[in-house]
Amino acid sequence: MPAICFMIVIGLLLIGSEAWSRAHAYHNRFEEGRVATANTARAAADHATASIDLAAAILAGTVERVEIDGTGPAAFPRLHRHLVARVAQAPMLQGLFVYDAQGRWAATSLASTDKAADNAVNVNNAINANTANNADRPYFKYHQAHADRAVLVGAPILSRSSKVWVLPVSRRLQHADGSFAGVALATVRIAHFQQYYDGFQLGGKGAIVLALNDGTLVARRPFVDGAIGTSQAAGPVFGLLRGGAAAGSAMLVSNIDGVERLYAYRKLDAYPLVVAAALARDDIFAAWWEDTCYEGAALLAMLATLGTVGWRLLRQLLIREGMALEMQRLQTQLRGTVAELDRLVNIDALTGLKNRRCLGEQMDTEFARAAREQTSLALVMIDIDFFKRYNDLYGHVGGDGCLRLVSDVLAQVSQRPGDLTARFGGEEFAVLLPNTDPAGAMAVAVKLCEAVAALRAPHAASECGIITISAGAFAVAPDGSGTVADLLEAADRGLYAAKAAGRNQACAGHLLAAPQAFGRLRSAG
Repeated sequence: MPAICFMIVIGLLLIGSEAWSRAHAYHNRFEEGRVATANTARAAADHATASIDLAAAILAGTVERVEIDGTGPAAFPRLHRHLVARVAQAPMLQGLFVYDAQGRWAATSLASTDKAADNAVNVNNAINANTANNADRPYFKYHQAHADRAVLVGAPILSRSSKVWVLPVSRRLQHADGSFAGVALATVRIAHFQQYYDGFQLGGKGAIVLALNDGTLVARRPFVDGAIGTSQAAGPVFGLLRGGAAAGSAMLVSNIDGVERLYAYRKLDAYPLVVAAALARDDIFAAWWEDTCYEGAALLAMLATLGTVGWRLLRQLLIREGMALEMQRLQTQLRGTVAELDRLVNIDALTGLKNRRCLGEQMDTEFARAAREQTSLALVMIDIDFFKRYNDLYGHVGGDGCLRLVSDVLAQVSQRPGDLTARFGGEEFAVLLPNTDPAGAMAVAVKLCEAVAALRAPHAASECGIITISAGAFAVAPDGSGTVADLLEAADRGLYAAKAAGRNQACAGHLLAAPQAFGRLRSAG
């Protein structure tokens, strides 16, 4: 069914084309998400680097001023104004602080409660100088134990002065002899990062994360209460970082809220911080799913239409095929009927030999062929001797048996493919022998007589005592307008000659007057 196969191929091509289109669109959406998160991560990393660079630059000036001028009463007012001015210029800072070697607050950018501002004890607002001490902070302990002068970015802490989360950026202070003199601290407000991250369009479930290299969370969008300062070292991003990649992208499931997101992560070059930006899978592929649903519905509609047309076509083809099979069955039945009719028309019912009608048709055909091909055609006419006596003696049933017996012998003797043995009528038979000359025809006639006699079948009413036959043979090579009747009459005269000569023998036939139609008439004598 080529049409059905064609429609199936069209359907498969539609499905394949749509699958390829959606897969290509899926890849594009994923790539767009990867680029968007990578750009966001880079922007967040640059922002964090710039913020800490600014804090580090302010700290550098503060450290230089403190190490040159000190923090005594004479230097303090100028140092205090310097700290206040620097914080005013950098709104990201929550404050600037200077601690002495014992961790006490030596100077701060916080507003003074003493208008005279003449000593360090009075300028630390709302903080009792006798009790305020930061010697317990991790950054203070680090600088106390290490002589390096590099900027230290510490873990987020809750400010003791303002009770807000800040990121400590600190440097070591030291005396001229290199001994520990205290710590200069700049505190960057965590809200500074949160506000910056809120400006990004990351969908309903997008996220930006800023954390230390050890996994300590600094800032996160969306904000999760209680998450700042907690360790995310067991999270999926840090699992990738432990593999050695400083930057990359991956589809991961957050260990904070369980949302699957496409993350782009990046380590800061100058500071021990990691930034990760992420878009939720649902947000990335929301439009893709919507388009897929619309296109899928359209494809299903097309396939349904194609299937309906295909089903109707298939049903019509099945009906047509059924009709064709029925036609074949009827044709086969008709051929069988025709064959049966042909058999009934051309076969003698009693003997099973061809009948006189068939013999006549075959004689016409072979006579025409002999004339066309200039070959010889012979006919042997046969009659059972004393058959009427046999019938009277043995009855009609016996007579029928005699006819069948003789017909079987005649059929066995003339076995060439072109030969035709037929019942001519009553007890008479005929054997048509194409391409046979007079000698051959006579030889066949003699052989037929001998074969019947050899049966030794009893015939009490016959002079021979057995069933015998008489035969007349005639052969001709026609080349004019002679007829089949002439051939038949000549062979019949041979038969009568055999009867007159005493029966149980074969004689050659002859024509009464030789018509010019036969050209080369020859008798079998």
